[in-house]
Formats: sequence, structure tokens, C-alpha cells
Amino acid sequence: MAVGDIIKDQNMIVEVFTVKADEDIELGEVVYNDGNGILAATTSVKGPYFLALHKHTYATSKTEPSDPALAAHDIRCLVAGVGVAQAKPASATVNGCYVELSTTAGEVTYSDATLFSDPCGIALQAVATTGTSCKVLFGTFP
Repeated sequence: MAVGDIIKDQNMIVEVFTVKADEDIELGEVVYNDGNGILAATTSVKGPYFLALHKHTYATSKTEPSDPALAAHDIRCLVAGVGVAQAKPASATVNGCYVELSTTAGEVTYSDATLFSDPCGIALQAVATTGTSCKVLFGTFP
């Protein structure tokens, strides 16, 4: 299991999005669309959130894994379903609890759920504070 992997393909929704100008996207990064394209999600945004299924370097228009069906700055993202996201847990993440964005853009951590807008998904595995990835259910939040 690696970041960017899709765990279950039943009821999964994958869409193509254009990367925002001069932004680089990492595989397995949690992203959002600010109206000008997708970029790594930060704690200041309220979603909706997606999971990047490609790594994309904007300066070279290079997308990995390559996909000839995609335009120069387009990548596929998981909109709804279970995928493996980058994680930076501040405290141990509990299976079945909410995750929210960490202080590192594009990465998830255990959610204290102090605000209704905090959660970006549901953890589907326990992750220690040393973990770097987490199975997350995306697409179930306002």
C-alpha cells in the first residue's frame, strides 16, 4: 500500500482536474480547487477535498505515472472513494475517526473536530505518530 493507491474501486469517482499555474502536485496529496486549478490543500481552506492520483511538475509539464489521455497540466484525482493519502499525524490516528489537514499542506492528521469544517475524510486504518500515509474515505463531507 503506497500513497496515491486506490483501495476500493466500488462506487469510486475519479475526475480530471487542471493543476493551478506554477503549482507542483505530489502523488497522494490532498488537493482542492481554488477556482484557478488544483493545489495542495491547507488548513485555511474548506474543501471539497480530493486525492491526487498523479505527481505533476508544472515547470516541465511532467505527470507521473504518465497518461497520454491527459492534457498538459491535467491530472486524475479521487473525488469519492477510499485511497491512500500522505499523512503527518500530530497524534495517533484512530481507525474510523475523522482526519483533517495537518499543518503541512496536502497531508492529513487525526482530527480534533473542533469545527464542523475541519474533517476532510474518515481514517480507515490506525496510524501512529510516525506514520506517513493513511487509508482515507473521501467524498462524504459538505
